[in-house]
Amino acid sequence: MSTQPKSLTSWLTTIAFAIVVAVVGTFAYRLGAAYNIPYGLFLTLLAVGMSSFMAGVRGNIWHIFAHGAVSIGITWAMALSSTSTSTVVALGGSSLITYWSQHCSLYWLYGIIVVHLVVMFLPARWTKAFQD
Repeated sequence: MSTQPKSLTSWLTTIAFAIVVAVVGTFAYRLGAAYNIPYGLFLTLLAVGMSSFMAGVRGNIWHIFAHGAVSIGITWAMALSSTSTSTVVALGGSSLITYWSQHCSLYWLYGIIVVHLVVMFLPARWTKAFQD
């Protein structure tokens, strides 16, 4: 009986962190891109990797898969839900003049997928080292 609430709590924590990292990351990934110093992209992908790794520590590969599915789904939904007058993920335009301001969005949208795949295939002993 004591393992069931822990399991439910770990799943809810994994989903909550996936939602937070997707929403915050989508709004923060462009920091520094206009100056060709994409520190926002680096920090958000690092946060995604750490959150995904901790999902693996809390559970197993299914937690990482759930974290990836939720965070990637939310990120892409936010990217595709733009209107003609406003957008969250800028994929082009005349005001994007530096390399990183033009391509940062693509690195974010595909980078979040790559980070989850990398974390998913890390050795299991790495996550076991952080477990109780």
